[in-house]
Amino acid sequence: MQNRLSSKAKAIFKATLFCLVFTALFVVLSFFKNFLPSSAERLSHGIIGTLAAFVATWLFLTFDKKKFSAIELYFDRKTIIRFLVGVLVGVSIMGLLAAGVMYFTNVGIKLNQNSNIWYFLVVTTPLIPLAFMEELGFRAYPLQILEDKTSIRLSIVITSILFALYHIVNGWTIASSFLGPAVWGLIFGIAAIYSKGIAMSTGIHYAANLTTSAFGAKDNPTSIWTITPTDTVTTTFYGMDLTIILPSIAILVLGLLTMEVYLRRKTTTNNALA
Repeated sequence: MQNRLSSKAKAIFKATLFCLVFTALFVVLSFFKNFLPSSAERLSHGIIGTLAAFVATWLFLTFDKKKFSAIELYFDRKTIIRFLVGVLVGVSIMGLLAAGVMYFTNVGIKLNQNSNIWYFLVVTTPLIPLAFMEELGFRAYPLQILEDKTSIRLSIVITSILFALYHIVNGWTIASSFLGPAVWGLIFGIAAIYSKGIAMSTGIHYAANLTTSAFGAKDNPTSIWTITPTDTVTTTFYGMDLTIILPSIAILVLGLLTMEVYLRRKTTTNNALA
């Protein structure tokens, strides 16, 4: 019993240390953004972050005497398919969230005449490496070692909390970090475990960021749709911003339900094979 608790504690410590090393490397390597054009800030941010995550992963795997394949980190013919499935899942989730917010707040949307889909996709291309670097940093090595030594449920919850703390370090507020990245971390985590890799979770992550970028103000040349308040618009409830609270609650419930359904089916399958 004591050895089991010790192995759990070590796994939690290593996962936390990994995230600290990744973040520190990211900060150090970000110095090189000063030599790159400001117009490519998001792209360079994603590339440098991915490099930092790969270096951190290599260091920890070398210490563990393991290969990248040990944490399901490799490219095969199904990788692109899993990524595209993730994109479809992410767009579907975000579509339902947008519909829910519009229904409960009476906020409307209309097509942005100052933008087009092709320009939007080109401008938002950096969102792919941005999503990949965070999945590599939180749903690869940390999630895998936690799953091996603790449990699926605990590994997803811990990496979601670490994901939120990472955003706090990057300047986000505590509320926005836990209402956003933390609850989405549940979805990303179960996707990574279900698909045995980060391709699907990267697709969902990218789609979530992409869809968010698709909504903007009237004078935004990038966004596909503009938000149009109506006479009956209601965006607050007892001081709470419904456009933030409602999606967060929905994602939290979806993440917890998906995780529990997956765990129940996994237990049923294991019992049937026993």
